[in-house]
Amino acid sequence: MAFGIAGSSQAKRGEVAAVLDIGSSKIVCFIGCFDPDVGVRLMGIGHHASQGIKCGAVVDMDSAELSIRCAVEKAERAAGFTISSVSVNVAVRSLSSQHLTVETGFSSGDVAERDLKRVISTALGEFSEPEDAILHALPLNWSVDDTRGIRDPRGMFGKRLGVDMHFVTASVGPLRNLAHCVERCHLRINNIIASPYAAGLGALVDDELDLGATVIDMGAGVTSASVFRDRALVMVDAVPIGGHHVSADIARGLATNLKDAERIKSLYGSALSSPKDDYQMITCPAIVEHGQPHQESRALLTSIVQSRLEETFEILRDRLARAGVDEFAGRRIVLTGGAAQLCGAGELAGRIFGKRVRIGRPHGLLGLSEHAAGSDFATAAGLIKHVFTARAEAISGTPDLSGRKYRRRRYAGNPIERSLDWLKQNF
Repeated sequence: MAFGIAGSSQAKRGEVAAVLDIGSSKIVCFIGCFDPDVGVRLMGIGHHASQGIKCGAVVDMDSAELSIRCAVEKAERAAGFTISSVSVNVAVRSLSSQHLTVETGFSSGDVAERDLKRVISTALGEFSEPEDAILHALPLNWSVDDTRGIRDPRGMFGKRLGVDMHFVTASVGPLRNLAHCVERCHLRINNIIASPYAAGLGALVDDELDLGATVIDMGAGVTSASVFRDRALVMVDAVPIGGHHVSADIARGLATNLKDAERIKSLYGSALSSPKDDYQMITCPAIVEHGQPHQESRALLTSIVQSRLEETFEILRDRLARAGVDEFAGRRIVLTGGAAQLCGAGELAGRIFGKRVRIGRPHGLLGLSEHAAGSDFATAAGLIKHVFTARAEAISGTPDLSGRKYRRRRYAGNPIERSLDWLKQNF
C-alpha cells in the first residue's frame, strides 16, 4: 500500500463504532467493535427504506431524517447500545478524482517526518476547488530527487522531495445538506467516505487490491466506480444513473406504475435475452386504480433493462479509458449495489468492458447475518472496515465544508510569519 503520513480516523480496540450507508433506496446502519482475536465484529444491523434521498443527495430533510432515525434505532436495539456518532458514505454525481504532483526542497540530508508533513501541507494548499470539499487525500507515490515510485522515503538522502497526491472530492452543497440531516438525528459525523471507495473495501479480496480491480457500485440513484491498484485507490467517478432509472424506464415502457415496475424488475428483469422471452407474457397492472391489467412480452422488459444498463456501463467504460486507468486497473470488474443483483448484469458488464466480472459481496466481518450478505450491503461493510483499519490518508475526520481551511495555508501569513513557520518545521 502506498505510504501516507497520517492514518484516517480509526477507532481503538474494543471501542464501539457505527456507520451509516445513506442510499437512495435504503439506509443501512452497522454497529460494531474490533476484537483483536477475530477482527471486526458486528453487534447490530438496521436498515430502512430510504425517503427524501434522490441520486444520493437529500431532497426532503424531514423524510430523510425519519428514515435515518428508523435505521439507527433498529441497529441500536439489535446491539443493545446507543450511539452518538457515525461515519457516513456519500454517493453523489459530483464525486470525482483529481491528481496533483508537488515537489519541494528540504534542509536536512535525510528525509524526516517533518519533511513529509510539509510536502503534504503544500499539496493541500495548492489544491483549490472553491465549490468542492476534499473527502480523501491519498499519497500514491513519493519521489526523492530523480527517483520515483518510492513507498516510504523517510531516512533516504536527497535535496528534493515530491509526492503524487490523489484527491477525491464532492460538491460542498450536497455534503452540507447530508451533514445537517445526520446532525438533526442528534448524531455527530466522524468521517465521510466516498461510496465506491467503501464498496471496494467491503467486497475486494487481497489479490484484487494488489493486482488491480475496478469496483462498480450500482446504487438506486447513482452508479459510481473506483479503481484500486497496489492496495491504493487511484480513481473514482460517478454517473447519475441507477436502479431507480431502470424501474422508471420499465414503468414507461410497460405502461404501469412505479411500484409495480419495481416488483416486475425484481421478479422478471434480466439484462440478457433468451429465445423464450417472446413467448413469456408478464401481467402489468394498470397505472390508474381499477384499471384493467394488460400483458406484455418478457422480451420487451429485457430490452428495456438491457438498454439502460448498457448505457451506464458504456459511459463508465469511456470515462475510465479517457482517464487512462482502464488497463492499469487490471482485468477484473467487481459489481456491488442493489442493481448488481439484476439477472445478467455481470455477463453484460463483462461483454462491454471485455473483462472478467463477478458480483461482490461483503466479507471479513464476524456476525454478518445472511440477509446482510448481499452485494447491496458491500458499502456498509466497507465503511465499518474503514473505521477500524488505518489508511494511508493525509487528512482524517470530517471534510472541510467551508472551502477555506486548506486554501488559507497557501496564502496565510506575512514573510516573517512564514519564515518562523519554516524554522519550526525544520529545526
